[in-house]
Amino acid sequence: MADTSRAQLYSLKESVWGTTPASAMTQLRYTSESLGYNINNVTSNEVRSDRQIIDLIQVGAEASGNIDFELSYGAHDAFLAGALFSDWGTPVAISVFEDIAASNAGSAFTSSATDFTASGIVVGQWVRLSGFAASSGANNGFYQVTSVTANSLGVSPPPASDEAVTGLTVAVSGAVLRNGVAESSFTLEKEFGDVGKFIAFTGMVANNLSLDIQTGQVLQGSATFMGKAAVIADATVGTGAPSVASGNDVMNAVNHIGEVREAGVVLAGTALNSLSVRVANGLRGIQAVGALGNVDIGTGRCTVTGSVSVYFSDGAWYQKYLAGTATSLSFRVQDGDGNAYVVTLPKVKLTSGRVQAGGNDRDVMADFDFQALRDTTTGCTIQIDRFAA
Repeated sequence: MADTSRAQLYSLKESVWGTTPASAMTQLRYTSESLGYNINNVTSNEVRSDRQIIDLIQVGAEASGNIDFELSYGAHDAFLAGALFSDWGTPVAISVFEDIAASNAGSAFTSSATDFTASGIVVGQWVRLSGFAASSGANNGFYQVTSVTANSLGVSPPPASDEAVTGLTVAVSGAVLRNGVAESSFTLEKEFGDVGKFIAFTGMVANNLSLDIQTGQVLQGSATFMGKAAVIADATVGTGAPSVASGNDVMNAVNHIGEVREAGVVLAGTALNSLSVRVANGLRGIQAVGALGNVDIGTGRCTVTGSVSVYFSDGAWYQKYLAGTATSLSFRVQDGDGNAYVVTLPKVKLTSGRVQAGGNDRDVMADFDFQALRDTTTGCTIQIDRFAA
């Protein structure tokens, strides 16, 4: 009999929907899964004098299910891109000697020779600066880009102080992912090693993605898929030995939360109790006569919603809810090695708000639901930036 502790998941991005490429699978890190192939059956209504049913006919099927995981750097980047119907941009990789300076008053980093526009940096993207030395490296850190010209990178927040280029090798890094329209699919495979069986699901497209920050917990995620078909076999559908999953530490909400910003302002460390983000792609299975299972996957709108709970200290959030005022949300998570993600919702409106006293001897919490909307500056609804240590 198979044991759950001996099971393993693998994934492989497809070039053609529903077709597994001749390539090695990649091991997945996960906490639970519910992948399955659901077949719809119709009972024959033929009338018989012996009162018996003569057949059960398969009339429809669909591969679907979810994969739950704990967030660790690099382990689920393909799923993040798949859920956003996009792909990671080319990583920014600038490292120059005595050329990039910091300007506090100008809220910018400037250069003489480095062309920031040629590096592919875009407005709204987060970048990480390193290599500054003054005040124990106070100018090093994460900045959101507000403007890009050949020799100037406008940023928020501004650099801590002015710093000249003399003797410095300054690096600029980062890679950005924004929601788009390019559907990607995966072959997902379950291995039950103790009984030597593999179940592979093809054409799996990410329908939903969730990311959750909760006080005193590890960072949780979940991806839900919809696909084409399933097969069971004694060997993997992949070619060659699978790639090993990345081994970076699981991120947590205690010492891996770099900062949370609302309307560009950092929340106090004790202000946030929980934050959840949900991406829904509104997928639908398309079925046709002559085929068991989906023949294609239809795509709906990209809907990004979520909830946030803060310790109630003033009425600013609630006033924005009452007035329907747009704001923005972003949060950064960074593991002990320096690997990091920044999740940004550049335009958000609060859809419900509750400030309730409850009973005695409790903190007053302000709980809000929100929906993210298309931001005209960035042209996106959700953005994820990543930074390798």
